[in-house]
Amino acid sequence: MNYSHQHDYESDNALEKAIWDDPALLAALELVDAHQNEQLERAKKRRRLVQYSWGSAAVAACFAVVMWTLLPVNVQHSIPASNLVAVQQFSSEKAQQVSLSDGTQVAMNVHAQLEFTENSRARKAILSKGEAYFSVHRDESRPFTIDAGNATIEVLGTAFNVDKTLRETLVEVFHGKVSVTSLDGSQHVELVKGERARVTDSTIEISQFNAIKPDWQQGWLDLDSVSINDALFQLNRYSEKPVVLNNVSADIKVSGRFAVNDIFGAAKLIAQLNTLDIKQYPDSIELSNKAEN
Repeated sequence: MNYSHQHDYESDNALEKAIWDDPALLAALELVDAHQNEQLERAKKRRRLVQYSWGSAAVAACFAVVMWTLLPVNVQHSIPASNLVAVQQFSSEKAQQVSLSDGTQVAMNVHAQLEFTENSRARKAILSKGEAYFSVHRDESRPFTIDAGNATIEVLGTAFNVDKTLRETLVEVFHGKVSVTSLDGSQHVELVKGERARVTDSTIEISQFNAIKPDWQQGWLDLDSVSINDALFQLNRYSEKPVVLNNVSADIKVSGRFAVNDIFGAAKLIAQLNTLDIKQYPDSIELSNKAEN
């Protein structure tokens, strides 16, 4: 019995030794082992790739979150307040009162044109035509400038009248103080209440006046030695039909106080003072030299 078991054991050992010594079997086992190792390496690589992908995604997500917190959702380029401009334009067929965006009040005479702009640093009005009385809202941080062609007026807060005539600009101060500069910059003056400046492109003449209320608001036109062309230019603001000249010298000077509600009467007075003929037509009033007898 023991011999039989011993024999079986020895047989098994001999068989096992024969199997493991078989070159073909060993080659097959090595091939299987290599295949398993290859699969294991592939699995490790896939695992590392997945980990790397998740890591990259996490980094990208963190970067996106950081950038989201640092940058605004809607990117807008802010405009400096000094560049934000308010613009107003006014044109008057008849006398009217207007309010500018800064609080300044302006009484516009007939057939006047005005443009106003402002920002956080300055205020500017352009009187391109006609006459206007300004009561400027005081703002020391933003000077108020008026461009009237051949004159520039600068104020902080005051009341004054500006009349842009044919070739001149008249500035009359009723309250406070203003500075006036000629177009070419060669002349500069400061006016106080009761002072009037007559400004051309290169000269400024100062005179006194009674600073109660602008003449045009009282129904009058005051002329002080202005050319006859300029006189008719101002009269025609109020006339339904124009006053025209026919063969009349432009050197004639006109002075006087004329009612703006009677343009024919004003033209007749100018004709009498300057020895001119006057004729009224359906579409005009004509002044001409007297015919020689």
